[in-house]
Amino acid sequence: MKDSVIRFLRETIIGKTLFTDDIIYKLGEGRMEGVYSDQMMFSDLVETENGFKFNMTTVTHELVYNLDEQGVRTTVVKDYTGTSVFCYELAMRKSTNQLTGYMHCVSTTVNNSTMEAVVCGIFDVVLDKKELRWQESQLLYRDNLIGENQYKPVAFDSKARFYLDKGKVVFEYLPMLWEVNPDTLAKGLSKDNYPPYISKER
Repeated sequence: MKDSVIRFLRETIIGKTLFTDDIIYKLGEGRMEGVYSDQMMFSDLVETENGFKFNMTTVTHELVYNLDEQGVRTTVVKDYTGTSVFCYELAMRKSTNQLTGYMHCVSTTVNNSTMEAVVCGIFDVVLDKKELRWQESQLLYRDNLIGENQYKPVAFDSKARFYLDKGKVVFEYLPMLWEVNPDTLAKGLSKDNYPPYISKER
């Protein structure tokens, strides 16, 4: 499986640039609205003794606005615009013959980024014909904006996949947001939710 996934990445994903059109989401139980778009590039595929790693670079434009009582955008609460590099590293487990690993942010130009020292575990990796998919589960918690300089502890679980549509690469990311008790690490489903993120090769 490892060799098949590496071949899929090398032949289909590495060197490609994908584009995410504007995605709108709500925060603070509807008091704020975010707008996100990006370009993402995949590079630096390296085979290791038992697996592989590669980088994803994102050039993002993301603004979070306050909303008035009519739901109209007013002031900008946070600007998350910048460039970030994320590293994916996976290896075969001899006990299960499965790929598992992690993803984390290597560097970023985003001011006050909420991704610093955040790690997502990767599991349930499946290569099925022309589709590579996996699940991610975030370790511990990260910050999520709820107001001007106000945050709450949250964790993201997600499903991700690469697939081809008419010969063009598509990356689909389906996030699920949990609120986290920082003392017990117990999770409860958040009232805020994020839509699917769909990035496409042009």
